[in-house]
Amino acid sequence: MDQEKRLSLRNLWGINEENFYKVLYLALIFFFLNSCYAMWRPLKTSIFAKMVGPQFVPDAKILGWILIFPLVLLYTKLIDWFRRHQIVYSFTLFHGIGGLIFYFILSNPKYGIANTATDSHRWVGWAFYFFMESFAAFFTTTFWAFADSVSNPQEAKQSFGMLVTGSKVGGILGSGLLYLALTHLSIADSVLLPNVLLLGTILLFLAACMVYLLMKEVPEKLLHGYDGAYQAEKHKTAKKSETFMESLKGSISGLLIVLKNPYVFGIFSLVFFYDFIITIFDLLILLSANKTYETAGELTAFYSFYTLCMHGVGLSIAFLGTVPLQRILGARASLFITPIFSLMLVLTAFFFPTTTVFTFWGMPFDVLFVTLILLRGTNYGLNHPTREMLYIPTTKMIKFKAKAWTDSFGTRFAKLSGSFFNKQIANTGTSYILYASTLMSSTLLCCWIVVAYFLGTRMQKAIDTNTVIGEEAENK
Repeated sequence: MDQEKRLSLRNLWGINEENFYKVLYLALIFFFLNSCYAMWRPLKTSIFAKMVGPQFVPDAKILGWILIFPLVLLYTKLIDWFRRHQIVYSFTLFHGIGGLIFYFILSNPKYGIANTATDSHRWVGWAFYFFMESFAAFFTTTFWAFADSVSNPQEAKQSFGMLVTGSKVGGILGSGLLYLALTHLSIADSVLLPNVLLLGTILLFLAACMVYLLMKEVPEKLLHGYDGAYQAEKHKTAKKSETFMESLKGSISGLLIVLKNPYVFGIFSLVFFYDFIITIFDLLILLSANKTYETAGELTAFYSFYTLCMHGVGLSIAFLGTVPLQRILGARASLFITPIFSLMLVLTAFFFPTTTVFTFWGMPFDVLFVTLILLRGTNYGLNHPTREMLYIPTTKMIKFKAKAWTDSFGTRFAKLSGSFFNKQIANTGTSYILYASTLMSSTLLCCWIVVAYFLGTRMQKAIDTNTVIGEEAENK
């Protein structure tokens, strides 16, 4: 009887016994990474707003776009130098050490959170924001590139929803514990917030431990991923030594693939559409919240609750909707769900922006706030794992290098564009801002639906014929 129960748990949502431990370790990696991100994410905006000022957030996003360019170049070189699991080690080690450094700096009474002066020249606030931007830029890119490389299309339909479920549980625990600590513990912000960075560092190192166990405990034959891509990589000859110019070209090869390959550029477009829309509405929430909450701790508590709600919605969608929908509808049809649902949300927010949806501990939350939660929750719970399936029938170059440019550079480019848009409409009045934001968002969502159709068709053709997207271009 006990054996039957274990088998039934292992076959939950169609995951077979052979792949159970691979899915388990991947889910735990995502769990620890997202627990860290859920605790660190609320710190980024709140500490920057109280140290530097909320009006400088668009400028920080613009400068962050410039900063991300050399980081993506470095990331693509790591792909040449390291194996796929070693890239995850590099990510966790770099940001773990960074978290320790900022733990000490933000604990300092002169340069840290204890100094409540708001000044555009507080460079610690700028540096902390850019550090968090680099973490956010490569967090999902690093994990999903690794998960894509060890999964085939059938496994992805059965397990990617469970990986997202693991990440959402981690996000709920991380943001929930942070919210409870900020609202129920009588600890000074200057002590509590730096210790959140220390805890996040520990979680990153635990994620690295799960990668080690995955590579050690799971048979190598189960880590080959998509057979067409695996065979293509297996038969590639060793690279000769490169000149400086060849090395430089190799670093930007991912960007060149994005620009030249219509399929990859289509994925880039999906990333751009989503993050542009989110950037527009995020600033509205920040400006309102910054007026309401006076201290960094209070503003962080607001954002931790926001993150908690986002992960709660994402968990519900991932656990109850993502896997069943992907198995019933397939990845191709699932690509349309997010843009259509998002279009409905954006239009609802336009017609009922200030209507109170619910009140939590005396704090009213309007339609705009709920819209943002649902947009982010749907993205993390359904859109992201569905979009990741588009990478499975592609080459390693696309999975890692082009993906790095798409997710990291593309996200920051979208935020740059959204920030410029925000600056253009900032002084036009509340009604016009809402109108312009809705018009722009609706236009992008309609474009999203069209692009999703062509991407789904191309992916299905590759899977049906067991071919690899991008292989011909790389062999030229």
